[in-house]
Amino acid sequence: MKIITFKTSAFLFSIGLFVIPFGSLAQDTERITPPRKESKVKSIDDFSDHTFNIYNTIFVYDSLTQAGLEVPAEIEDEIAANIETRVDSLSDIIPDMIDDLDSAPVMRKLRAAGSLNKSRKAITYMLETVKKYTLGETNEVETEVVKNP
Repeated sequence: MKIITFKTSAFLFSIGLFVIPFGSLAQDTERITPPRKESKVKSIDDFSDHTFNIYNTIFVYDSLTQAGLEVPAEIEDEIAANIETRVDSLSDIIPDMIDDLDSAPVMRKLRAAGSLNKSRKAITYMLETVKKYTLGETNEVETEVVKNP
């Protein structure tokens, strides 16, 4: 039988603090930051910029509603129209992205992949938030217990 020493238990505890995620509530309200550096692939950078412009609008709206503040209907309509035009401009950029990535050097491709990953996270948040407010659905899934006869 092996005895765990104080140093070993302290080491395991400190590793546990960094490995175990700190709960889903902190992740729900944490703002996703845009990429720090541009990838120098024009279409990817434009896509990332447009994505984070839309994300910031939706994040502010979500933060206001979670804080219990009521957003007037006129402002909601203006936000919806603004987001719709931004999404349309986002779809205009997408066809050029693949062509620009094919001709880019490897290091730019790596930076572009990082930018696209952050944009993907922002788009996922936006889709979940829009789904929550338009359909009234939440992430909680109700499970039903089915008994065999």
